Amino acid sequence: MSKLLLEAAKGIKTKKTPLWLMRQAGRYLPEYREIRKKHNTLNMFKTPTIAAEITLQPLKRFNLHGAILYADILLIPDAMGLELSFVEKEGPRYAKTIRSSYDLKSILPAAENIEELIEKLSYVGETVERVKPQLSKETTMLGFAGAPFTVASYMIEGGSAKGEFFETKKLMFNEPETFHRLMQLLTNATIAYLKMQIHAGVEAIQLFESWSGALAPDQYREFCLPYTKRIVDEIKPLVPVINFFGQGAGLTEEALSIQSNVYSVDWRQDLYKVSKQFTGSGIALQGNLDPLLLYGPQKLLKEKLIHCLEIGSRHPHGYIFNLGHGCTQHTPVENIEYLVQLVNEFKK
Repeated sequence: MSKLLLEAAKGIKTKKTPLWLMRQAGRYLPEYREIRKKHNTLNMFKTPTIAAEITLQPLKRFNLHGAILYADILLIPDAMGLELSFVEKEGPRYAKTIRSSYDLKSILPAAENIEELIEKLSYVGETVERVKPQLSKETTMLGFAGAPFTVASYMIEGGSAKGEFFETKKLMFNEPETFHRLMQLLTNATIAYLKMQIHAGVEAIQLFESWSGALAPDQYREFCLPYTKRIVDEIKPLVPVINFFGQGAGLTEEALSIQSNVYSVDWRQDLYKVSKQFTGSGIALQGNLDPLLLYGPQKLLKEKLIHCLEIGSRHPHGYIFNLGHGCTQHTPVENIEYLVQLVNEFKK
């Protein structure tokens, strides 16, 4: 049988709608929580046997068409020496931050030595190598990375910006040369990191531009777009690239100009309008159900899901069902099971 998700990612209209879910491997699953009791989060990412087991957990429960690597978008800066940790009830934190040209100089030896940097991240490749042979012939292996601006914001803020991006924009506006140099370093590292994942067996890539909505369109075009586009241009000849824009409703023209294989639509956008705008581009769509609908009654979930599937299935360049962002921590497992069943039963 063919790999539906991979076909759709290449712009082919498939007979059935392929699906996977952002954060499908993670905190809402009881089997994940059992592992989490014994290990800290960073150790789980860095231990291929554990990361592979977590990657496979949702595939054992649900009829999904893609396995998404269990990793994190913040691992590259950790390898550069920023010392990542995950604080209970607070989230990711870096022990060091990049808020000046002086700070940037301190990581240059690690950031510029790409070969050594990728060696430090080799545990991610080993995870892929462990997962790939255990997948069915119909399942696509997905890898990912954070887009440079999103990752840079964590490096500058020291953790999640929580909406303001004060330090990030301060550096951007006051030391634009420093900011651009950081983006160049992250772009080089991300390309090498994704190529390592592909070499290990990944068949498609999602690039998470999770915080694109923090920027005005002109800011995005100046400080972000050239770097994201360069990654897509380098990786697209190797495997299909899915470009996820978080809160990116005002950046669809910029997304079109990047020319990824797939544009992943968040729930704040009207999927019908996006499809109209992308018709003729050759770009497939992915998305875009609000993840919190999974907390609602199944009648409402079904109504909104079918509406999403009907619009997506009419998109001329291929369509992959997904949420408009990731599964949240307390998502009811039975509602994910119900959603997956409905998608697999949906007839175009």
